[in-house]
Formats: sequence, structure tokens, C-alpha cells
Amino acid sequence: MRSELQWVRRIREMARRFAPEIVMGIGDDAAILKRSPGKWWLVTTDALIEGVHFRREYTPARLLGHKALVVNLSDIAAMGGRPRFFVLSLAVPGDLEDAYLEGLLEGIVATADRYAVILIGGNLAASPLGLSVHVTLIGECAAHRAVRRDGAMPGEAIYVTGQLGLSALGLRLLDAGYRLSDELPEHLRRPILAHLAPEPRLSLAQYLAEEGVARAMIDLSDGLSSDLRRLCEESHVGAVLRAEALPVVAEASALGADPLTLALHGGEDYELLFTVREEHTPCLEEARMRFPDLPLTCIGRTISDPGQVYLEHAGHREPLAPRGYNHFSLRYD
Repeated sequence: MRSELQWVRRIREMARRFAPEIVMGIGDDAAILKRSPGKWWLVTTDALIEGVHFRREYTPARLLGHKALVVNLSDIAAMGGRPRFFVLSLAVPGDLEDAYLEGLLEGIVATADRYAVILIGGNLAASPLGLSVHVTLIGECAAHRAVRRDGAMPGEAIYVTGQLGLSALGLRLLDAGYRLSDELPEHLRRPILAHLAPEPRLSLAQYLAEEGVARAMIDLSDGLSSDLRRLCEESHVGAVLRAEALPVVAEASALGADPLTLALHGGEDYELLFTVREEHTPCLEEARMRFPDLPLTCIGRTISDPGQVYLEHAGHREPLAPRGYNHFSLRYD
């Protein structure tokens, strides 16, 4: 069977249509539609499916609701937009307790209130296989201010927010039997929370867009090696990453994981990856002052080698193959 990315390309090919309201269709973190002469709509959708994205045995209901909205908020962040409205569809299995569904709804509404997003509709259906949570989110931005994946040029610096691989480490801990609790040591609690309750980088993303700092941007949902390649393909550039510069989770080694592998291929960090022109790098100092608790790290540069991504490590440069979870093989490549 074709891979997830191959199916996305095929759907994009089959569904290519044109209308005066469409600024950007398939191929970015969100679609862009004209709303008025000065405003654009941003539209995205995502799903969390039991057995694929989460397991009920280790996922608190409120945190599942939180994450279901956040994975969509992160897409709006990657465009530099502001979230406004969403619709929610739930496929509910017969064995789901009322208390769990109540907790999920409380979590999603609390997160919506936190980010000033309003639930305006949705759908409820029965599920024979497990719980599924589907969100479609509508955001907005000023016309011509959306930060797309196709805006990078050769010679730009590549930045990421936060730490890479923390969520993947959290998933490993959950699979190993650790569970979130107040008694859990901080070095275990932090990665598990990063996986179960990620945070969207909305405020920073809006600043980068409004100030024109980010030339191209994507959120790291599938892992650095995969998502950077997507940005490079859309922008027709290549990239060189410096392994020593990656903001890895150093303590992963003590837990039996390779920090570099997690950072490159782990996925579900929901951090931002963006490119910056040389003349705009001073603006990042202002961003650091505005957001002192969110690390910003330069991890490489774009090059004029379309679609090619390389990793420099200890003075050697090698091609970096995209790896991560493949939905249509149900495994990590």
C-alpha cells in the first residue's frame, strides 16, 4: 500500500480545483481562503484515533480533549494565524464510560477557553472499534501574512522552538508502563506531559508572522526529518542540519534512548520549525526577550539543492532520510 505521504500527493493531484476564494489548498498546515480584502481564513483538521494516536489506559480524558484541540491549534500557529472557531466530531464506542467522555469534553472546552476558540458545532456517532476525536479548526490572519511552507530561499537560517524528542521519550515511557501521577519524578513526568499535553506555540508564531521574520514555517508533528523535508520540497530548497546544534533531550540516554534519534525522527513535539533571512536574525533577539521561557535554536541552513536534506555530524555530511510513523503500515519507518 502507498505511504501516507504518497496518498496525500495523490489526493492533492486528484482534487486540484480552482475558485477565486482559494489562496492555498492542499499542501500546507492549513488551507487559506479569502475572507475579505484585509483578512484570510485558515482551515485545518486532524483526528486522534484510539489504538493509533493514543491508548485509553494511559491517557487521562481531560488531556485527550486538550491534545485533540492542540494538534489543530499547532497547525494554525504554523501559519502565523489566530484560531477562532472549531467543530468537533466524536465516534464513541459502547464500552466508553460516561465519566471519560465527560472528562474529554471538559478538557477540550477548557483548552478552547484558554485560547479564545469557540465550539460552533459537530457530530456524534457510534464506533465499533474505539474512540475517535476529530476537530476542524478555523483561524484567521491578515491578508498576505500567512507563513507558508513554500517561502524559504537558499541561504536562510533554520530555527526550531523548544526541545526535540521530548514527546517521543514520553511515549516510550508510557509504553514501558509508567503513568502520569503527582508522585512521578520530574525527569519522567516532563516527557510524559510533553506527549499527553503538548502546547501550541501560537504567540511566538503570531509575532514571527506579524514582524515578517519567518520566511517559511511548519509544525513538527511527524518528526524533524520528515517535516523539514516537506518544507524543503514545497520551497524547492535543500537543507543542512548540524547534529551538534539540535536541542536534544540529553537525559534520554539515561532512560535507554538515543537523544539524536528521538530529535530527528520522534514526532509529536508540536514545536515550530522556520527559516529566517540573515538580515532578520536580529529580530530573534527581540523574540527571545518576549518569550524567555521558549528556547529558539538555529539548527542549520537552507541550500540550493531542492528536496535534499543532509545531517552534519562530527565534520561529516550524510543524506538524512525521512523517518517517522507511517499510518498505512502501522509502524515507524
